Amino acid sequence: MDNDIIQAYLWQGVIKLAFSPSGDKDIKSWIHQYGCSLPGFWEIAEYPKTSEINGQFQINVNFHQINISFDCSITNIDKFTVSLSHIANTTGLMWTHDVDFQYFAFPSQSLLNKLNKGKQATKKISTQHIERVLDGLIFHPRSHQHIEYPINNHEIRIGGGIDNPFLYLFHLRYQLCPIPEKRSEEKNRLNELFTNAIENRSAITPDQLLKVH
Repeated sequence: MDNDIIQAYLWQGVIKLAFSPSGDKDIKSWIHQYGCSLPGFWEIAEYPKTSEINGQFQINVNFHQINISFDCSITNIDKFTVSLSHIANTTGLMWTHDVDFQYFAFPSQSLLNKLNKGKQATKKISTQHIERVLDGLIFHPRSHQHIEYPINNHEIRIGGGIDNPFLYLFHLRYQLCPIPEKRSEEKNRLNELFTNAIENRSAITPDQLLKVH
């Protein structure tokens, strides 16, 4: 089977496996665990602020070491916004990542369902396929932006085509980490975590995904 077909099914499978909490309880748990993981992973003292207002889940993260903050508002898995700002400049909004489900997007899952080769693809998945998919989803998305101010670090790559709020938040968690050793350790950990989960057909809990370092 063609590697692109295998990786296409794996791509959707990874999102479903780790970044698709359903129901308010699961979403709250995921966001809570996300916030708890940041101080240890980024080596900061401040915990993010989280809230639920009128059915919207919100999280605010201030990262003073690199002078960046971001606010995320999640209405549901198909509708969310993330705004990145420069902390030292009150008018320093850099950009807002906005996903609106009312508009057409390439129907990847629908086409894969119609192709109906998921079972065959699952049997062909290798460690190399998993590494390539995680690179595309988290570590080095093909389409991305670089931040040149207030930090100029070419290793930070903000994905531009991510339409899942939990994947986007997790992606920011990795990309904004300023500690090279931790980034390397996290990449190895996640490759192993997803490989084991896929091989054993087991779930990935928020506690496992968002392990506190």
